[in-house]
Formats: sequence, C-alpha cells, structure tokens
Amino acid sequence: MQQLPETILINSVLHTLYTTPLMPWLRGQDTPPVFDRRTPNCERGYIGRWKISDSALWLIGLYAWRENEFTGVPDLFSDRREVAADWFSGPLIVEPAASEIGGGALPKLRTLFVEAGWVIAAQDGSAGYERE
Repeated sequence: MQQLPETILINSVLHTLYTTPLMPWLRGQDTPPVFDRRTPNCERGYIGRWKISDSALWLIGLYAWRENEFTGVPDLFSDRREVAADWFSGPLIVEPAASEIGGGALPKLRTLFVEAGWVIAAQDGSAGYERE
C-alpha cells in the first residue's frame, strides 16, 4: 500500500518528499514518541513538512497524533515552530512539482545530498552530481 509522503518547499515550490528525515531524530530519543496510526496509508504515524532555506534543511510542520492528541513541531521541540534538521545526513528523494514537468514527460526524481542538515549536492534522475 502506498504511504502518504512528506512534503518539502524548495524555492517556494511544494514538492513531494520520499524520504523521512525525522526518523533519525526519533530513533535517537531516549523514549521515542509513539504516534497513533490513524490510517494504514501512514504507517509511520506522522507527516512532516520541510523546507530548504539557504541550503539548510528545516522541519516546519508536523501532523501527528499521540494518545488521541494532536502533536506538532512545538510539542517535540520545546515550543519551537521550525527546527533546523542538523541531525539528518543522507539523501532526500524529491519529486518535481507538476509545474516543473514538461507536457507528457515522466518526472525524474531529484536527489538532494544532505550532511548534518546542509544540502551539499544534488542529482537529477539522469544527470550527474551538482554541487550546491
């Protein structure tokens, strides 16, 4: 069953994100929060909303429920509304926005390579690496 993806804003354009950058932070907690699974289409129990700003990855939204109570970013990060994702290193797999896909073309996934919360390189589906 296809899972509900997370989203990411890049240059003010909303994209679908096929990576879960919050997962390493959750696993690193002494007592990781347990999210209610309200639909089989979201086994992780939450949907994150992210942005890239000045080459940094930020968590800007979280839609989750714990014990039937809504949980957002401020609930996990000491009342902060946005959090620099310095815990995340690895690839972010991003689908191009509909406005970026030529008529009838199949979208080529883009990979953003992140190190300690900073985008250090990017690669389009068939292209080589591009330093950020």
